[in-house]
Parts: sequence; C-alpha cells; structure tokens
Amino acid sequence: MKFRYLILALFLGLCIHANAQQPTLLPQFTFFKLDGKPFSNKDLTQSKPNLFILFDCTCEHCQRETKLLNENYAQFKNVNIYMITLDDAYIIPQFFNSYARGLNSKPNVTVLQDKKQMFIPAFLPKMYPAMYLYSPAAKLLAYNAGDGGIKKMIKTINKK
Repeated sequence: MKFRYLILALFLGLCIHANAQQPTLLPQFTFFKLDGKPFSNKDLTQSKPNLFILFDCTCEHCQRETKLLNENYAQFKNVNIYMITLDDAYIIPQFFNSYARGLNSKPNVTVLQDKKQMFIPAFLPKMYPAMYLYSPAAKLLAYNAGDGGIKKMIKTINKK
C-alpha cells in the first residue's frame, strides 16, 4: 500500500513539474474486472458518455465522492461509469458496502482494477479521486481532481 502511494506521489510530482495536461482524447487502456478478465477501450459502450473515476478505498475524498455519486445516481443513469482502483480485490466490496451500498451492482457501473498501473501514466491525474467524463466519441468533456467532482460531472451532464 505504501509503495502505491510512493509511486503516485512521484508520478504526480513529475506531472506537476512537467505541467502536464489531461488527455483530451480517451487514452488506450487495459484494466481488469474483479473476476480477472481484461477490459479495454474496445469493451466500451460507444452510445453513452463514459465516466472514469480513479479512486482509492482508504481515501476520504474518494469515500465522500463515491457516497455522493450513489446518492445522485439518477443523474448518471445514461452514463457508463468505470471506477478504477489500484487496491486489492478483497477490500473493494468493503468500500462499496461502507460508502455506496449497491452502487457497484448498478447496470452501468463497472469496477476495475489497474493491475498494470496504466491509469496514472495514461490519464495523468493530479490527485484522488480523479474523474474524467468522455463523450461517446471519446473526447474529454470534464475533468476533476479531489473534492467536488460529482457536482461538476452532474453540471456537465445536464448541459447536454
């Protein structure tokens, strides 16, 4: 766990130093479903916007934003939600049971593990939770790092 935070801190430091920008087009990726099956760009549903959320089960900001997402789920019914974590599989159900009971079983919510640590170098998040809303054409509509992301995503979704 500490190793993961060290990697994130180092990478985020490099990103800030390099003044990196978030990708305006959806990066190529391969994450893993909790059953171990790979999930990549080719598995996305192209008819809806796609919301990617990088979270950590022990992050208080992630816990608050996930709870807010669950409370406002009706606003996201027409959005594919991909929740990506570096955490081990055993802790993920506990996270959802504690902070967003039932969210992970919604039909448009997919929980993924970043076993190959691809998210950070591909998406360039600044902090947890990092949220990226992409159009069905894979163009970035909104980005948020830290608190306030769910409210920002709701505003962006409602503009459409």
